[in-house]
Amino acid sequence: MTESEVEKRYAPEIPDKEVEEMRKTIMDRSAKMIDENIERMKKMPNRPKGMQYFDEIAKFFGRRSDEIKAAKEEGKKIVGTLCMMVPYELIDAAGAIPLRVESGFYDPTKIGDRICPVEVCPVARSTVGSAMINLSPYFEQCDVIVCPTTCDSRTKMGEILGDYKKTWTLSPPRMKDSVQAKAFWLEETKDFKKKIEDLTKTKITTKSLRAAIDRRAKATKAFRRLDDLRKGDPVIMGRDAMMVNQMAWIDDLPRWTQKTEELCDELDKRVAEKSFACPPETPRVMFTGTPMIWPDNWKIPNLVEESKPQGVIVCDEACSSGRFLHDPVGVDENTTDDMLIAVAERYVMPCTCPCFTSDEGNADRINLMKSMLKDFRVDGVIYHMLRGCHLYSMEYARVKRVLSKEKMPVYYLDTEYSREDVGQMRVRVEAFLEMLQSGTEADALY
Repeated sequence: MTESEVEKRYAPEIPDKEVEEMRKTIMDRSAKMIDENIERMKKMPNRPKGMQYFDEIAKFFGRRSDEIKAAKEEGKKIVGTLCMMVPYELIDAAGAIPLRVESGFYDPTKIGDRICPVEVCPVARSTVGSAMINLSPYFEQCDVIVCPTTCDSRTKMGEILGDYKKTWTLSPPRMKDSVQAKAFWLEETKDFKKKIEDLTKTKITTKSLRAAIDRRAKATKAFRRLDDLRKGDPVIMGRDAMMVNQMAWIDDLPRWTQKTEELCDELDKRVAEKSFACPPETPRVMFTGTPMIWPDNWKIPNLVEESKPQGVIVCDEACSSGRFLHDPVGVDENTTDDMLIAVAERYVMPCTCPCFTSDEGNADRINLMKSMLKDFRVDGVIYHMLRGCHLYSMEYARVKRVLSKEKMPVYYLDTEYSREDVGQMRVRVEAFLEMLQSGTEADALY
């Protein structure tokens, strides 16, 4: 039975002509938004030349989507993921191509509203809407979509997307430190390995898994090198660094690693020459909260780094950027079983997603944020909150309390998948940056 023959459980009947009209309209608008965001970043003074490569990959309807299409025509399997908790090493080791396919497009949100209530996370609504009109060139090329059940919205989103693509679910534990949780997640990982082997008709061997782990470890090394460069006086703007990190979602990973290392070589020279991306005294901002996904949902980085006074995002604690490649797989012995255990542990133990809890609460996230405040010399924190993301919304009270004890200004900035509130948000962001620039002491702001 083909995907088109699967009995639809959620999908509304939409005439093909209407689907094509919506797809063309939104694709044209989104392509224009991508170009506009890239041009805005290009206008920043002293932008690294190495960003040209990542600008090219960031054009969703261009070079990389053509490469994926060609790979699929050659017989490669394409595996779409909807969270960073999918074991990428297993996909790579089986010879398939992993792509993270959550939607950062604004306009499909309204189409997704035909299925999902407006109270639901806009990332989920946009991802569903994109599937309904075949908007994403990456989603459309996927042979299967893997959706971890990290929150209620993702749990049902995966089920809804099953009307459009073959979908697998992964169930990360909520209490990751317990013996039972570790055993359960290892079994989930082993089951996922078997599914990938069945899909690709390829046995994951000790050699292929070791090679996949090494490839991702090299990418992690490049990511950390870029991250370390952001700890000093700014030689790259935050939104450029965040875009580099997100392109690892879709790019050929060895090529991304090489281009990131080349970018870091350029930035090392800029450090020596004191050739800064913005004045060293620019307020240093940490971003945290709900994912901020390229290309449309880029308004907050644009506002922070184009405001008067200007700010610079020096780090982020987010699954859409800093968390994705931060931790490598730690292998003790080169046996398949040992590597499988190490892969399983890598995707939950260091993860600071608020879906996790324990008797002490999500202490890993709090501890990571506190160390980042010091390491990156942060002046203030923006807590990005998409309406409908209940996990991050509920955890804000604890984050606010911790940051207040650290005497760290924090701004809770709630928004939707929309361009309509940019003017209002600009006023609020500029007021926050003015406070940071003046050194005015303040508690959390709303």
